[in-house]
Amino acid sequence: MMLKSLKVITRSVKEQRILHSEKLIETTHWLHNLEFLVVRVMLFAIGVHHLYVYTIKTMFGV
Repeated sequence: MMLKSLKVITRSVKEQRILHSEKLIETTHWLHNLEFLVVRVMLFAIGVHHLYVYTIKTMFGV
């Protein structure tokens, strides 16, 4: 759904060369949600990495 709305926004910008405030706000919200998702995935990956390192050190005494 976000990809479809982003395509519509880019198409209208190319055709009209004008960016309306509603579309700008929609794009801003979409980018904010994407940024939030990326940060959550990075934090999850860091947590899994730390858990892996802790487990290896505890189990094998490396």
